[in-house]
Amino acid sequence: MISVRSSGCHPLFSGTRDGLTPLQMEKLLDYRGRPKLTDKQQDELLKLEMKLMSGGDLSEGAKTYIEEMVDEKVYNYKTHVSTKEMTKGTNVEDDSIEVYNRLLFTSHFKLAEFDDFYELRYGISVGHPDIVDKEGMTVIDIKSPWSKKTMPKTLKKAEKKMKDAGYDWQVKHYLYMLRKITGKDWRNGEIAFVLTNTPEDLISDNENDSMHYMDDLDDTLRVTIVKVKLTDDDIIWMAGQLEKAENYAKMYFNYLNNKNK
Repeated sequence: MISVRSSGCHPLFSGTRDGLTPLQMEKLLDYRGRPKLTDKQQDELLKLEMKLMSGGDLSEGAKTYIEEMVDEKVYNYKTHVSTKEMTKGTNVEDDSIEVYNRLLFTSHFKLAEFDDFYELRYGISVGHPDIVDKEGMTVIDIKSPWSKKTMPKTLKKAEKKMKDAGYDWQVKHYLYMLRKITGKDWRNGEIAFVLTNTPEDLISDNENDSMHYMDDLDDTLRVTIVKVKLTDDDIIWMAGQLEKAENYAKMYFNYLNNKNK
């Protein structure tokens, strides 16, 4: 019915989690940390876990996100958004990974078709991660800012950019699928903002070339990395949201197909 893609999944997962009060969350975490529980505590823990997973109704943003996917299916059309910033990000990925590797003495590469984990699929979830470090069990997503000016130069600014754009949920979605696919405890991710030369054909005449030429900078100035951690609560929340998304998509699909019958 629908495919929740990692690159655009943040409307489904971001926002307030309405399932538990702070006191209930504290009790949930306390019970989780105990080596042994009584039968009564086990029952209470189960109820708390179920309430956390339910998390209340879908947000209006999540509903709109799902409705737009169903609309494309029912009305048989595709939307495609393309900007010069997005085009740059796609075209310079390999160059950005090269800068990342030079700085951190790694040998990562952009996943290509037929590579392990090039395409992740689980249930209604789908995604194409940039880098999957199998030994370190880490997903790395590369972002190539448009210019020197738009580069988040501090960790605080990079974290804000990550949250505003939903990049954290993109990486958590990859990790969630890897856990389900492999049965292993994938938890760690990174968002790496990397300054790379902007292709000349994308630069407008009224922009100064110095904003887009990065090779005059030391590699230490060209990379800002934000760590991402997939928590137990994230895993429970995402499972609940995905289930609710699938159910809401079916309901909305049936509404559209029967509204004039």
